Amino acid sequence: MAAEAKRSTLPRPLFVVGLPVSGVLLVAFFVYLGFPYHKLGDRIATEIQRNSGVRIDFEDIGASLQLAAPGIEATGVRATLTDGRSYRIERAMLRPAWSLAWFRGLPAVYAEVESELGSAAGTLLIGAAGGWSGELSQVAIGRVPIPPLAAVGNIDGRLDASIDLMLAEAGPEGSIDFTVTEGSVGLAKFPMDIPFETLSGELILGGENILAIERLELDGPMLTASLTGQVLQAASFAEAPMRLEVELTAEPNLRPAIKNAGVRIDREGKSKVRITGTVESPMVR
Repeated sequence: MAAEAKRSTLPRPLFVVGLPVSGVLLVAFFVYLGFPYHKLGDRIATEIQRNSGVRIDFEDIGASLQLAAPGIEATGVRATLTDGRSYRIERAMLRPAWSLAWFRGLPAVYAEVESELGSAAGTLLIGAAGGWSGELSQVAIGRVPIPPLAAVGNIDGRLDASIDLMLAEAGPEGSIDFTVTEGSVGLAKFPMDIPFETLSGELILGGENILAIERLELDGPMLTASLTGQVLQAASFAEAPMRLEVELTAEPNLRPAIKNAGVRIDREGKSKVRITGTVESPMVR
């Protein structure tokens, strides 16, 4: 009898403890599902527009169950820039990120975005010393407004990149490794765009330089080239001094345009060039 009594009472403490725990989890789950996400989405959109001027509209927003952590997901999003250009985002998901940045007082959010321009996934640090660490995939770079690039020229193609950047007082600091495929590059004051199969590079931002080009390589049917050097700190990107070295090999149909730009080429179409001056007014030697 004693043994039977012992067996019959053993499960009760587990049941008594397990009931409130499971109840709390169940209540928390339904609170999560029933949270007013549209109000949260409106608040996020308001903050984005207040800080960047970009207007965000969305068709639907709700809970997104993730293995790493619960999150929210919006669909049918449209981002409208200050110049009126508008881009559709098919899906955007946000959830708290597992990051040590929380201990530094920086909220960290893991984000996934799928849009007509391409996709992105990574961790966004929110705050004055925020930043981004993640991956870009198949981004239509020719449709993305990049103000510093406009001072140099333009790039078209599909971009894949690994980015790790932080915001500092002097500007962004960190690294970008990228590859652009099946595109073209146009340079200011050069009469034509140059097609390429791949354009890849390793860039370091911040420190003594606005930009340090560890490696920049172009491989195309008309031109192959490699470039290294620095763009030094200045009041603006257009006024920044440059210290660049370029090695190139041009096909015959491109050589006249390169010579007219002041670049000396040997009979095989090869040249070594040093570029100084500023971004706005380069000097070729």
